[in-house]
This record gives sequence, C-alpha cells and structure tokens, in this order.
Amino acid sequence: MLFLAVFCGFLAENYREHVVEHQREKEYMQSMLEDLAQDTLAINRVSLVNIAANVNLDTLLEILPLPLSGDKVTRKKLYYFLPASMGAELCVFTQRTLSQLKNAGGLRLVRKREVANLISLYDSKIQYLFVIAKSLDEITSDATRLGSEVYDLNYYTNHHDDNYELVTYDPKILKKLSNIAHFEQNAFAYYESHLQEEKQVAIRLITLIKKEYHLQ
Repeated sequence: MLFLAVFCGFLAENYREHVVEHQREKEYMQSMLEDLAQDTLAINRVSLVNIAANVNLDTLLEILPLPLSGDKVTRKKLYYFLPASMGAELCVFTQRTLSQLKNAGGLRLVRKREVANLISLYDSKIQYLFVIAKSLDEITSDATRLGSEVYDLNYYTNHHDDNYELVTYDPKILKKLSNIAHFEQNAFAYYESHLQEEKQVAIRLITLIKKEYHLQ
C-alpha cells in the first residue's frame, strides 16, 4: 500500500509538472505572437524608409557626374539628396521571447517540432541580418566621411547663403562618392531582400502558432 501511495504521488506530481510545462509553453507562444507582430510592423516601417533612401540615391548618382562648378541649381539638388548617402534605417527586432526561451534551455519547452524549427530559422535569420546591418552601417559611415570632404554642412544651418558651393570639385573625389553610393544601393537591396524573407518567416510562424496552440 505504501508503495502504491508513493507511486500515485509520483504520477500526480509528474502530471502536475506536465500541465505546468504545457501552460508555460502556451504563454511563451502567446508572447512570441506579440513579438512577431511588432517585428513585422518594424520591418514594414524600415523598408519604407530605406526604399525612399534608395530612390534618393538614384537621383544622387544621376547628379554626381554632371558639371557642378557653374551650376548652382544642380548643386542645390546635390545638397538636398545628400542625407540619402549618410545613413541607413536598421530594423530592431523584439527578441524578448527568443531570449527567454534560450535562457530556459533552448527550445526544449516547445513540443511542436515544426514550430520549434521555424522559431530556430527565424532566430538564425535575425542573427544574419545583424551581420548585414553591420556591413551596411560601415558603408554609410564611409559615405559620411567622404561626404564631409565634398559638402559644406554649414549650408544646412546657414539658410542665407544660397550658392551651395562644394568643399571640392575634384572629379576623383566625386567619383569615389559615386562609387560608395553604388555600394550603398547594393547593400540596401541585399538588406531589404533579407528583411522581406524574415517577414515571410514571421507570417508563416504567426499562422502556425495560432493553428497549433489555438491562439488569436
């Protein structure tokens, strides 16, 4: 009888832990849905900003080869499109639930293998996007440094001077700026393509979690 009582107690405790783990898993998945919703919104916002910046880079690349020393109107356009070459909008992902899952022992708590695999894919793509973002940030930093050799940034604060003169008209330096703008465009496009891939994974993951865990 004593053995039976101990055994039943063990089963009851094991069942209780099982129920608790399932509840924790469902709470994690609800939290994951909230994170994914925020991430998709962030991707949409960043994409809009960077697509606009890429369009401005197109115009910048059209202007840079033109004769600039005697054309104030074209120089004014050059100043207008300068910011496109001096920064990129990078996506900040909500990694709250991913971090909690990792700290809880990886994806051990996620019993649904398809969900666990898709979460792992989503996480790996975030890490790769960080690598691309670092490269993009380095390119835009180079563009900013070279831009400071071409543009007189006082024109952004001194609105009384409307000649829009450049610091230099050296064709070699202007060509370097043009080359960097081309590199930026390629980096923007590469980053954007991977952002859109990540967005598609997020959408698939949202659909799968809702289906497997009966969540809204």
